[in-house]
Amino acid sequence: MKNAEKPDVKNDRTKYLENAAKTIFKSGQENLSDAGKSNTTEDEIVKLKDEILKLKKENFNIKTLAALEKSGCLKPELAAKAIPDDCENIQEWVEGFKAENDILFKKPLQNHGSSFKPTQGTNLSPVEIMNNFIRGI
Repeated sequence: MKNAEKPDVKNDRTKYLENAAKTIFKSGQENLSDAGKSNTTEDEIVKLKDEILKLKKENFNIKTLAALEKSGCLKPELAAKAIPDDCENIQEWVEGFKAENDILFKKPLQNHGSSFKPTQGTNLSPVEIMNNFIRGI
């Protein structure tokens, strides 16, 4: 009876060590099978680097087109070809380009003050509204 009540520590310990040895052996086998895959991971790294460079170039192109359109360029695709690849500050380059090539950019429209200015009063009759419009108030 005493033997049945005592847990068998030696058997538990040996089972634990056997299981640990099996898992270590399995992980070692997986590492050996992964050794052949190292070339593919290096190839994947090279592909990812190429994709990153491509995305950076696309991002730069989008930023330049947006800066040119914001400054009023009529042909942003044409002007974007003139931007050097190593350009750090796009805004400064666009402003300098705009000063040199003003033909490619819209000229700001001048308002000569003849536009109708609505009054602050909200309870005007239609006749009063027309009178204010005619007088330019």
